[in-house]
Amino acid sequence: MRAPASLGFDGQSDAVRQLRDGLDSSLSEFGLHVLVGEQGSGRTRAARYLWTHSSRPGRFVPVIDRLSLEEALQDEGVSCLFINEIGMSEPALQSALHNLIECKPAAERPALICTSSWTPARLVQDRRLSTLLGAMLAPHCVSVPPARERREDLSALCAVWVGQVDTGLALHDDTVPWLARQDWPGNFRQIRQLLHHASEDRRGNIVTAARLAELHRIDATPDAASFQGLMARYLPSMLDLETDIQGSLHARVMAEVERPLFRLVLKATDGNQIRAAALLGINRNTLRKRLQSLGIEAGRSRS
Repeated sequence: MRAPASLGFDGQSDAVRQLRDGLDSSLSEFGLHVLVGEQGSGRTRAARYLWTHSSRPGRFVPVIDRLSLEEALQDEGVSCLFINEIGMSEPALQSALHNLIECKPAAERPALICTSSWTPARLVQDRRLSTLLGAMLAPHCVSVPPARERREDLSALCAVWVGQVDTGLALHDDTVPWLARQDWPGNFRQIRQLLHHASEDRRGNIVTAARLAELHRIDATPDAASFQGLMARYLPSMLDLETDIQGSLHARVMAEVERPLFRLVLKATDGNQIRAAALLGINRNTLRKRLQSLGIEAGRSRS
């Protein structure tokens, strides 16, 4: 069974074919899965695909810490747990997940679906995942390709996305070639956000490449360059949550804000964590834990 168009796996590129094959193969042993890929590439949609096409009844529930895991396990109606960015999760949650996988066979516990920007081996190497949990997760990985490996799928994807916006919007023939030439560090989420902005524009129903380029450059304007302007443009794409999975939005937003902030402060203090913590107004131990959680190399830590 193939994913419906709304799940974003349209197209015929080698990358998306391999993704669909990998997901379909995983369904034969549904119970533990790690979706590895860049943010915005469709990892959460892949998680929804696995859940939708599994035969398990019950609810799909996001887990963000040990407490929410314990609450979910006590609910008999929950049969699939979703952990976003397993490498950024707290050690207590990782330990509880390890115990759950080790002590209960897949048929006797909820299914577990995790996402990660890095492979379990890399997370273990970076000390963001325990060796034991990493070894458990490693055999169950499915790679989710970024937008740059699916450029030939953009025509099919854009047709779906534009069709989801009930505004009569249409794309000019020059738009997809323009999209394919650009770099999209935010992957498909960034492209969808750009098309969303185009749908809000009322200067005609035909969107050209020139109009998309203009919207793409709007972050150079004073309002967009302000912090509030940037957040106003970025948050709507996060609210989509790649298929209405809720429960981790605050943690995701905080991580996106803290990552560049901490890197900037560390650069300004030449990697001195004591000075960086003082500048931020937080405890040094808190800073160190957040840096480790976010996967940021701290550099030197002495004054």
